[in-house]
Amino acid sequence: MGLLISGLPTAILVDEQVCRIDASYHTCLKIIMAFEDNTLTNAEKAMVMIDLLYIDKPASFNSAFEKGIQFLDCGEAGRRDVEEPTDRKYSFSHDEKYIFSGVNRVLNGRLSTGEFVHWWEFVMAFMELPEDCIMSRIIYFRTRFAKGKLTKEEKQVYYENRCMFELPLDLSADEQAKADEFMRLLGE
Repeated sequence: MGLLISGLPTAILVDEQVCRIDASYHTCLKIIMAFEDNTLTNAEKAMVMIDLLYIDKPASFNSAFEKGIQFLDCGEAGRRDVEEPTDRKYSFSHDEKYIFSGVNRVLNGRLSTGEFVHWWEFVMAFMELPEDCIMSRIIYFRTRFAKGKLTKEEKQVYYENRCMFELPLDLSADEQAKADEFMRLLGE
């Protein structure tokens, strides 16, 4: 059964075990932000997801992880299009206020009121951001910049607002240490 018939899931079937989940957008955003955190190992990221997502802890860790990823992908199995960091068009941590504002607008203020919003509702609202929304404009500029397609006027806007348009580099702890050492040496 699909979303239109079955509604939004509040449990996941993991190896014949029905496990209740915390399907709130808050919880799922915490998981996504953990996945974006380069200071965590992959195993730690998986543990964060299992601990936060599942109310009823499943017996099989690997199956629970796979099913959890499928849930975060709004039910789409096997869709793991991993993008290079330069291809990213948004970051939930960096673009937080713009995403909140746009999604809140689509959901008619439900985020502001603290009303429960299911993760899938949040994702669908994010996909429906109107063109005149700031987050839509940011994604537009990032996409055009990545393709080298900005017009002269757009380039001026982009460079005047770099702090809004450019995503911070996600460096591992080792890469950050090397960059810090390099900058220290430049300062000598």
